[in-house]
Amino acid sequence: MDRIRPLPRDEAHPDVQRYYDAEVKTFGFVLNPTPVQAYRPPILIAAKALRRSVGVDAVLPTTLRALICVRVAATIGCMF
Repeated sequence: MDRIRPLPRDEAHPDVQRYYDAEVKTFGFVLNPTPVQAYRPPILIAAKALRRSVGVDAVLPTTLRALICVRVAATIGCMF
């Protein structure tokens, strides 16, 4: 099965390299979608904005968001 090669930070457009850096600072590594979406900077930027609007700027209380994440992970069989 063909796969998209993750784009290394040094090959990514300068506009999206900050996302690599932010994820390393936050998580200690770059999340899997970032180097793939980096091939299309507008898509990466829009995906990060969507995540921020749901996860950071959301109106739901933090505890409820966490509970929803656990429930969704359990529903799809993902280790959370």
